[in-house]
Amino acid sequence: MLELDRILVIIEPGVDNQPALEKAIQLANYADSELELFIADYSIFLEDGAYFDANQAQSMRQERSERRIEDLQALAQPLRDEGLRVLVATTWGNPPHEEILKRVQETNPSLVIKSTRHHPNPARRILSDEDWELVRYCPVPLLLAKGKKWRSNPAFIASVDPNHSHDKPAALDNKLVSSAASLSAISGGDVHLFHSSRAVPRFGVEPLAVEVSEEEIKLVELARRHGICQIRCHMSDRDIVCALPKMVDELEASAVFMGVVSRSRPDRLLIGNTAEKVFYKLACDVLVIHPDPTPAPV
Repeated sequence: MLELDRILVIIEPGVDNQPALEKAIQLANYADSELELFIADYSIFLEDGAYFDANQAQSMRQERSERRIEDLQALAQPLRDEGLRVLVATTWGNPPHEEILKRVQETNPSLVIKSTRHHPNPARRILSDEDWELVRYCPVPLLLAKGKKWRSNPAFIASVDPNHSHDKPAALDNKLVSSAASLSAISGGDVHLFHSSRAVPRFGVEPLAVEVSEEEIKLVELARRHGICQIRCHMSDRDIVCALPKMVDELEASAVFMGVVSRSRPDRLLIGNTAEKVFYKLACDVLVIHPDPTPAPV
């Protein structure tokens, strides 16, 4: 299930619109979560010797850090006045995603939330390199917030692969569904399961036809194990890049739960390209979950 006792919120300095903070507030009200507002700060201009000597650069970084804390406190105080528990922190380093991952290791949050921008222009990427690094390596669930407000009765879609045709660990589907179910339980929402029976082509080879009826049985069985009725199971024989965004629009979904697994280098490039296309077309938030770590062999 999805734990929400401590949420790390990545704040974008100097930006008025903070989708990550908006979603964090909503989740904190659902689950009485503790929030930590965090800025991973960096500027090449304040590196030692770049434009200033080491002492000047260090002093200016300290002043900048103090300003960042003041800005975070200004965001935190109204939330504290409403009864939320809010901490603030900032750090300095490059690349910023490594500082975020270090903070995750230090504080062990239940969830990380980061804003990401939805660009209507298809020539622009929906996810930055920093976002992708977090998608790959963040060890805890990662919510990429795009700014669309959740409904009062949100719909959540768990994108699953009950046939495990892409070498996905079997336990990951259960983790996706249970996480979506736990969030729906505290938010008054619904959980839907989605599966595209069209396999992703590999190395330019068209995928083999799959036995749809068998996959439907497995999808319904997965839903049954989690107390989800059959009418909320959805299958498509279309490419997931087209089918999943269409399902999001039909259900007016608030978030899609997607699993991420490690792959060999050639596969990772192809799967990553497909994932980016899916992320681009999804107007809703995306919650990324990794499989549980496999215990080391004795």
